[in-house]
Amino acid sequence: MADITAFDKYETLGAYHWSECDRRYANWRRYNPAVDARYQITIEAIQGLNLRGTLLDIGCGDGLLMARVAHLMQRVKGVDSEKTAIGLAREKLLEFPNCEVIHASSYELPFRDASFDVVVSADVIEHLKDPAHHLREACRVMRTHGAFVLTTPKWRRDRKWDARHEREYHEDELRTLLSEYFQKIEIRFFWPLKWSRFYATKIGWRLLKFASIELPNPFLKVGQEPKQFGQILAVCSKPRT
Repeated sequence: MADITAFDKYETLGAYHWSECDRRYANWRRYNPAVDARYQITIEAIQGLNLRGTLLDIGCGDGLLMARVAHLMQRVKGVDSEKTAIGLAREKLLEFPNCEVIHASSYELPFRDASFDVVVSADVIEHLKDPAHHLREACRVMRTHGAFVLTTPKWRRDRKWDARHEREYHEDELRTLLSEYFQKIEIRFFWPLKWSRFYATKIGWRLLKFASIELPNPFLKVGQEPKQFGQILAVCSKPRT
């Protein structure tokens, strides 16, 4: 699987997305309201498409997104290049008979053309050395009436969100890239930066965890002003042929 950047968090942390999105008080130390919000916003975008057929999660990781959309779709498939992630996802998804995970590269998806109504790439593109190849494959397996849902951290001037990222995108740069493959692109932003900065403090780390368990999660706010937010949500349709 050439040009795939190794991702070691599953070896060290296990199925960490499941614990980081577990809102029970007993799990408050591992709960991450920012990550939980990313999943919720992605799922709401998928639900708003009103497409109930087949969904592909590219870079499915430990399978949490698949589990959360299983009730919305007839069939859900996921691919990931990390063997450890695939093993974790298979274990976690045993109770979801309409879900299947496959060890495969995002550059060589093992599916026929026009196989899926919805294709999802949730915080994947920033890890890739060849994002154009990834988008070509996503476009290829998406049906003409379907949609492509993408999230990624928004580029910031001072530093990367994660040292593992190959590249983080400015909103205009991402729109230009997506426009090579899709005729219709809707971009929104989430993760208010003021809450991200507060969450990075010792007191904010604790307060926001408890507040997000008991009250509406402040990271769920979505807007159109890129300077106020740290993540990008793109919903694309009308693939170019």
